[in-house]
Amino acid sequence: MHAAGSARTADSETGTSAESDTTGVAPATTTPAATPFGKSRSRAHTADFVRVFLFTFVVVAHSVNAINGGPDEVRGANLVGTLCHLTRYGFVAVTLYVLVLSMQGREMSPVQFWRRRFGLVVGPYLAWTLIYAVTDHVIIRDNPFPPAGEWLSGLVHDLFVGEGKYQLYFLLISMQIYLFFPLISWIFDRGRNRPWLLLSGGALIQITMFVIYQYLPRPSGAAWDVAYHHLWKTLPMYALFVAMGVLAAQHQQAVDKWLREHMATVVLVAAGCAAFTVAGYLLATSPGNVPWKANTAWNPVSLPWLVGGFALLWLIGLVWDDRRAAGRPAAAKFVSQATLRAFGVFAVHPLILDVLGRVGFLSGLFEWFPHSAILRSLILIAVVLSSSLIVVDLLLRLPFSKWLTARPRIPLLPKRREKKQDRAVGAETS
Repeated sequence: MHAAGSARTADSETGTSAESDTTGVAPATTTPAATPFGKSRSRAHTADFVRVFLFTFVVVAHSVNAINGGPDEVRGANLVGTLCHLTRYGFVAVTLYVLVLSMQGREMSPVQFWRRRFGLVVGPYLAWTLIYAVTDHVIIRDNPFPPAGEWLSGLVHDLFVGEGKYQLYFLLISMQIYLFFPLISWIFDRGRNRPWLLLSGGALIQITMFVIYQYLPRPSGAAWDVAYHHLWKTLPMYALFVAMGVLAAQHQQAVDKWLREHMATVVLVAAGCAAFTVAGYLLATSPGNVPWKANTAWNPVSLPWLVGGFALLWLIGLVWDDRRAAGRPAAAKFVSQATLRAFGVFAVHPLILDVLGRVGFLSGLFEWFPHSAILRSLILIAVVLSSSLIVVDLLLRLPFSKWLTARPRIPLLPKRREKKQDRAVGAETS
């Protein structure tokens, strides 16, 4: 394996964070690659910014869903959920984007790649599936442990299909991205000069999947039923965003330049996409009548927002990164610290929601604010985020933090403080 420059690469559940000592010089990402994984690497601060917001939206969606009340509130909560479906598709694009950048300049066989990458996601996936297999019966009311054989059978099933908890399916998608990345890279390297063809192919595949799941009848037969139930967790459901992530990394300079030069257009188009998706949802629902298909993650009506919203979020991240690179106050440290904790928050926040439900906090919100679903939701989001961050900070200090946070362990005491204490001890003993 050959690396260009000094690099730090860290993977999380939904993406890879890659940095290299490029001293701010933009790489020639649009030149033909010398290896299957590209030619050069660059920083991914914009991707880190976008990933932090996507993780936050995941917590928002699950918190709002946990606190909605009557039929009228369900309609509003599901609208928020519809818009927050952006997270799953955005994660795929960000993952491919940063993965391509992090692998550029490296000669690595598929086996070497898999050995390096899979351990970073498989460990946390196994750990959190096991944790939720226990806590779901310990914390959630009226959900006692089944017989040992049944519990073990359920655990094995959840491991295979990503149903240990409602967010863990995305780790299976991450594994598929790693599994097929050598093939994806090979395809896109050979189609580098035909980006619109590759983008159109990805769109066609994804729209086909959307139509199958949204409009066509469910197939009959046990085997087909099982496949249909889990096929949405496979990469074809995300093909457009796979293409978007890879192509944005391959043509990084051109894409970033276009976004900077057309900011107003991007904002207006994204606003139009949001209005289209919201209008489609509202027309398909009414107070007290919210068909489940109106809120699906594969509703074709949502696709304009999924694309436009992600482009807008990426533009915001790009503007932030420009300010950071120019030395202006841009909360760079906050984004860096949030990126370090993002996967942990993703993994642990359903446990926080379960605990809050068990101790009566969720029902208490209805008693304290019976007529304000918005206020209940805002309070719950703040509590879940802050509590998750506290728990993640504790997990990061444990010896096996990589299994829980997908990050190396952080020392209990900062190095500077440790050095000061060492000097103080030395002065006292001398």
